[in-house]
Amino acid sequence: MGSLAISRLEALLQTRRLDRTVARSTEAPEARPVASTGLSAVDLQLSGGWRLGEISEIVGTRSSGRTSVLLSTLAAATARGELVALVDVVDRLDVNTASAAGVDLARVLWVRGPSLTIELSRPALVDHAVRQAVRAFDLILRAGGFGVVALDLADVPPRAFAPLPWATWMRLAHANEGRPTAGVLVGQAPMGRSARGVTLALESTRRWTGDSLQARRFAGWDLTHG
Repeated sequence: MGSLAISRLEALLQTRRLDRTVARSTEAPEARPVASTGLSAVDLQLSGGWRLGEISEIVGTRSSGRTSVLLSTLAAATARGELVALVDVVDRLDVNTASAAGVDLARVLWVRGPSLTIELSRPALVDHAVRQAVRAFDLILRAGGFGVVALDLADVPPRAFAPLPWATWMRLAHANEGRPTAGVLVGQAPMGRSARGVTLALESTRRWTGDSLQARRFAGWDLTHG
């Protein structure tokens, strides 16, 4: 009886051309092309890398490794001979660090936003920079020809992009749908992504050495992802 009801529902959806919204459990999972992050542990977590044709995101606080994952992703793409684009919302990219990470800068379209000190800037300036950056990200996705397109909001407080309507993120997901491009958002907290995109959440904890309080020394960070 249940299968008959499902068949009738699917027939109705097909009539209205909505049948693509039905998930059929009997179908084999669709193999999705991916772009490697260049980090084997992260690729394993992501089942091979960032999914092409979708919008995914890297989220974490400062010193959580989010910039390292981004640069590694860009380096892996340029090593494959691809062009990549980075929309740098508040002009934070250090080209020397990027080059040291293996990014071929000759293959990077770098869209630089205004150099803002977030703590001292007026909210209106930050909000304008975010809107302009999202618009640039959208245009680059639609232009095509890039293996990876990233929107770096890492140093932008979540309140600056929280007012953006959900339709903004849906529009970006639609712009990249079916393209051989990995769209990547970078920020402090989850933003917006396509229904099939993934969120890579990074965390860091301080590591100390020394057996006593007087001998205790900072020894770096331990990074985790999930």
